[in-house]
Amino acid sequence: MILSRHRKFIFFKTIKTGSTSCEIALSRYCGPEDIITYLPPPDEQLRRSFGGRAEQNNRNALCKQWAGGLLGWDRDRRKHRFAHNISAAELRTRIPALEWNSFFKFTIARNPFDRAISKYFHDRQHMPSQAGSPKKAPSKDDINEYLLTLPDSDLTNWHIYADEETPLVDRVIAYEDLSGELASILGSIGVAEEIVLPRAKGQWRTNREPYQSIIGSELRRRIEAVASNEIELMRYSW
Repeated sequence: MILSRHRKFIFFKTIKTGSTSCEIALSRYCGPEDIITYLPPPDEQLRRSFGGRAEQNNRNALCKQWAGGLLGWDRDRRKHRFAHNISAAELRTRIPALEWNSFFKFTIARNPFDRAISKYFHDRQHMPSQAGSPKKAPSKDDINEYLLTLPDSDLTNWHIYADEETPLVDRVIAYEDLSGELASILGSIGVAEEIVLPRAKGQWRTNREPYQSIIGSELRRRIEAVASNEIELMRYSW
């Protein structure tokens, strides 16, 4: 998440939508008073090499960290004021109403079927494998079985930027046209230059055909039910 008092915008970081790359790019245009949340070390290193500002104004004071320990907060909550995937509903309760009402708020949505497959391959990198043996190639059944076990919140980003049936942001940009839509956003906040997005994690996928053959009928129905609001908002279809 970025809360920019310098540019008067709030960017909500969704999951498996290119949000890290966008956050890195946006951090280049932030000022010293802006809030920029945590990124894991490899992404933080990329942000620095890309000329962006690192995490700032987001660390709790030591006294609050100690108090959080006594209250049983988890380590990340003790350390950071705001989670990097904080929801719009939560942030609204934690910042001045003037900032919430006057700042331009935006986020990113992605075709939820593509996003689910991307989630699988991301998680697979961290799945344990048997000692001394390489991970086997994933099968369609493995992918569907794994994704069907995930909670609803892992199959949609709606809960990050909406409150029940209503989006809490001013604009939701599409992952499928990330560079073009982000350039439009930057123009609206006073940045008159060509946007450059880091692509260290690979090219963004716009062709959904290979994924259509992977999603089984049960998983498709589950995603359509869980992500129906996102599908309708962004007019995604398969």
